[in-house]
Amino acid sequence: MAENLASRLWLMRLTFLGLALLTIFFRLLPLETGPVRWPAPDVLLALCLAWSLRRPDYVPVVFVGGAILLTDFFFQRPPGLMAAIVVMACEAMRKRGPGLRDAGFAAELILVALTILAVALAYRVALTVFMLPRPLLGMSLLQVLFTVAIYPVVALASEWLLGVRARTNAELAAGRMT
Repeated sequence: MAENLASRLWLMRLTFLGLALLTIFFRLLPLETGPVRWPAPDVLLALCLAWSLRRPDYVPVVFVGGAILLTDFFFQRPPGLMAAIVVMACEAMRKRGPGLRDAGFAAELILVALTILAVALAYRVALTVFMLPRPLLGMSLLQVLFTVAIYPVVALASEWLLGVRARTNAELAAGRMT
């Protein structure tokens, strides 16, 4: 029984890494040849937040930091800046996850929307402090809006297709006993 739980845990961790790499791959594809009119939603951020909120044991900090650091390198952002901000956001989600279990999806969506906005603002402030070029404010806000809009799709697909559900009270009680 313990071997099944350990193998399931590592299978889900590897699934997260696979999804992160797949998301990065699709974001790197040259689908538009002209100027970008609409920013793409940050699906990887939505995935990290959804899994950190629902099953934090599936997404260790090293995996989240490594995946976002990889996107920093590929998308030519300051290395480690977005990774550090997203890791802090995911850790905040880990702590709030048990309290949101009974609140419903609307409360979860509001919390995630505020977190995505906080990530975008923290990134923008850090770029300003370090005097680095910033994307247009309108584009950043549109990306926040699109990321919040894609979050329910990511969360529901994670739950229905991959079985990433929040732990029940019985699972939490059994986890504390061992």
